[in-house]
Amino acid sequence: MKAREVLDAVRRHHAGAAFVPEVELTVDDLHRESYDDLNGNGHKHYSRRIDALMFHQLQRTAIEIKVSTADAARDTYAKVDPWRRITHRFVYAVPAGLIDHPPVYGMGLWWVHEDGRVEVHRKATPNRYPEPLPQHVVQTLAYRASGGPRGSAARAHALAEVGLTEKNNEKETNR
Repeated sequence: MKAREVLDAVRRHHAGAAFVPEVELTVDDLHRESYDDLNGNGHKHYSRRIDALMFHQLQRTAIEIKVSTADAARDTYAKVDPWRRITHRFVYAVPAGLIDHPPVYGMGLWWVHEDGRVEVHRKATPNRYPEPLPQHVVQTLAYRASGGPRGSAARAHALAEVGLTEKNNEKETNR
């Protein structure tokens, strides 16, 4: 089963919800020290992308799709925490039987069966009081809804609005 098929099944299962695919979150300066060098290779990663952001009955759900056990095994709490903090729940959507437990404790696990059925295999621990969506995420969502700049153009514009650059995701300083 491919990632697109998993997402399509989740969309059909939650037909009354709004889905925004591939949303990127830039980790703000206050939390960056927690996310430095996540891969242990000396590189700093200040953004996190999820496969879909679902809005349903005033609740936000971050959905991460995994179609291989190797990919699921690479996830860590530091990778999902930025999205966990700003959503009501974080879930993994996977082909049924791929994994039995979510890669990160407290996150949900939805199994998608070959016939398109979605089964809640493990419930996510709810975040009753998520932080507000950052301005650059809201702006990206607005651009997508209006048919404006997409992808990297929308991201660059949203980052510029909050004083960040695309090159390094760091605040520009006047010297």
